[in-house]
Amino acid sequence: MRKFVDLLRKEQGFTLIELIAALSLFSLVSALVYGVMTFGVQSYQRVTMENTLRDESDLLMSAIITEIYTFAPNTISSDEVNKTILLRRDNLSGGIDEVAIGISGGQLVINELPTTEPTPGDTYNTRTSTDSTLGPNSSISLECSANSIQPCESGLLNIKLSLTLERGDTRRQLAVESKFGF
Repeated sequence: MRKFVDLLRKEQGFTLIELIAALSLFSLVSALVYGVMTFGVQSYQRVTMENTLRDESDLLMSAIITEIYTFAPNTISSDEVNKTILLRRDNLSGGIDEVAIGISGGQLVINELPTTEPTPGDTYNTRTSTDSTLGPNSSISLECSANSIQPCESGLLNIKLSLTLERGDTRRQLAVESKFGF
């Protein structure tokens, strides 16, 4: 019993070399853990932003295609300067309904154009709300089939979207292109 009491009463500490070695190992392990954690957080943020851009590009493409197929135009024409396409169809009252699809202010804009004098409740402006913005390289263009002149009754739509998403000081870009016939 006396041996245990003597062991507990010893007042022996660490040497300077032991203390430096322990601190060095602790610093090395801490730096490795910090590096792994930082890499994980950055990877998560990068993947999240890329997924957001892909989802938003799918949403915008789907909005354009859905509008064209639900509106069922007789003819489509394009305005390369304003980056818009104009859908036209005959309505039941003998007039013409028109919808413009374009890019304005970094967003996709779908406007139903009134056939008579506009009143405040007659038009709607559908903006597909996204966190990203459409860059200047984004465009919607039209190729008429059989080299016909515009307006086209059939042809190919070329949609190019250049999306940019900024969060804090991180910026990600995604360019997508789609072609479909009507």
